[in-house]
Order: sequence, then C-alpha cells, then structure tokens
Amino acid sequence: MLNNRNNWFKSWFDTKYYHILYKHRNNEEASYFIRNLVNYLKIPSNSFVADVACGKGRHSLELSKYNLNVWGMDLSSNSIQFANEHANDRTEFSVHDMRESFPKGNFDYIFNLFTSFGYFEDSNEDLKCIENISNALNKGGYFIQDYLNAKTVVYNLPQNETKMIDDVEFGISKLMNGIFIEKHIQVKHHDFEDAFMERVKMISMDELVKMYAKVGLNLISVFGNYSLDDFDENNSPRIILIAQKV
Repeated sequence: MLNNRNNWFKSWFDTKYYHILYKHRNNEEASYFIRNLVNYLKIPSNSFVADVACGKGRHSLELSKYNLNVWGMDLSSNSIQFANEHANDRTEFSVHDMRESFPKGNFDYIFNLFTSFGYFEDSNEDLKCIENISNALNKGGYFIQDYLNAKTVVYNLPQNETKMIDDVEFGISKLMNGIFIEKHIQVKHHDFEDAFMERVKMISMDELVKMYAKVGLNLISVFGNYSLDDFDENNSPRIILIAQKV
C-alpha cells in the first residue's frame, strides 16, 4: 500500500529498503563533502554542531573526525538506532522531528544535508524548521543547507527505471505533481512487495533565502555541488547555502 502522501517520510525512512536504495551515497562522498565544508568554514576544534535529519549519521560521524562535538537527530528511530551503534565519544544521536523545538541549543554550526527538507504540504512547517534551526544557533553561528536544484531535476522529468540492489528490485518513476517532485518506488524482495513514495518541494534559492531572512539568518555563500563550485541555476545539481545568524 502506497504510504500516505503527506507523511510518506514516517514510513519510508524507517524501512531497510530506503537504506538499500541509497547505499551508493557512501561514506566516501560524505567525507569529501564534509572535508570541503570544514576547510571552507575553518571550523574550530571543539565547536558544537548539529546534523538535522541526520539519517544513519554518516555526515555526523565525518564531522566528529575534526574534533567537533556533534548532535545528530532524525525522525527515523531505525536510523538513529544504527547511528547510535556507530557513535563515538564526540557524537550523540536522538529521535526528533525538526518541526518541533530542539531539545538542545547553543550550536556554533547546524547542518541540513542531502535534501532533508521540503517534505511538508504546508509551507509554514518548512519555515518552522528553519526557525527552530535559527533558535538553536548561537549568535554569529552558521547554518549549512544542501538542497537539490529543482530546475535541473525537472528538466529531466519524467523518468522511469528499474534497479536491482542486494536482490531487491526497485521500480522507480519520477514525476512532477504540482509544486512537488515525486519519486514513486515499487519494492519487490522475494515474497515482499510494497509501494513507497518520496516527495520534495520545488524550492528555489530565492525562496530559501526569504525563509532565512524571516528568522534572522543572512546568506553569505552559495555553491552548486559538493566540490563547492559556483552555483549555476541551469546546470548545478545542488544548492548549497551557508547563512549566518545575526
């Protein structure tokens, strides 16, 4: 049964099939991206950082290698269980919904990576997430957000493909539905078969920056990929924004 359109993330992110499908998003990629960000931001040792919607914690664990104190949070209890099994003395992981006020604050840096945003039907909920992030940052602290560049994704839609990963067959279709980019995923694994969905909102860089301004965050840099090359609206695969709390 296809998971609920408005709360798809509550079921899909907690399945093992989500992690199988995205296993190619590996630690090497996370290591490369985090190294570039830490070097660009010149993050001091012992800074307090948060990884919002951290998944299984691959970015959090990379951040901890730079002697940073990392709190990772995610809605998926299965992801947080995995993260805690691999935690170290620099990391702490909690189940938490980013729409709710954070139980921790006074962070120097907060990260929101791998398009872990734009899930919600109501744009006020998107804004609430950004407000919670701003509230948890120290004055002068930095927010780093990694979002898909919707313009380049939409240009290539619709798409259909079938993947075999670890004996699991994934039938994937990508399409536009109003202001959302939807990915419909048919999973077949031995006798198991089910349908899931991902949907993220088409949010432009300008729209993200407007949300920032409402909660006291000023944009200072924007990049278009994990190498931190300049952003090109027509060609960049990502929108990577760095904002500072005033």
